Amino acid sequence: MSVAAPIRPGRLAISGPRADVHVIAVEGALDQIVGTRLLRLVDARIRLRDVNRATTRHIVLDLTAVDSATGAAVETLARATGTAQRHGMGLHVVGFDAVAGRLPLAAQQLVRRMSRYPNLDAALRSL
Repeated sequence: MSVAAPIRPGRLAISGPRADVHVIAVEGALDQIVGTRLLRLVDARIRLRDVNRATTRHIVLDLTAVDSATGAAVETLARATGTAQRHGMGLHVVGFDAVAGRLPLAAQQLVRRMSRYPNLDAALRSL
């Protein structure tokens, strides 16, 4: 009898390499719970900027260390993208194309509409 490997829940790390860029790195599984946590972090960053406590212009989701994802999580990321755009901020996804290629077609289409970069260095240079 084989036992399935345990799913590693997504872990988050936050950094600010520049005053105008806020990076949220995710490691492990990107599921609905982690997607909702990301949405809340995006909302919090927007609120901080709106009350002049942050100069953030871009939020970068570094998904390089994500090993699996769900379509529901991608839908939540798409909502976060729309929220950021409505508030004049860019939300960018890094290192997610390989995992996104294993998602259902509808989720892949949502990912293709997002601002994407192959790695964090490329994103930081471009932004």
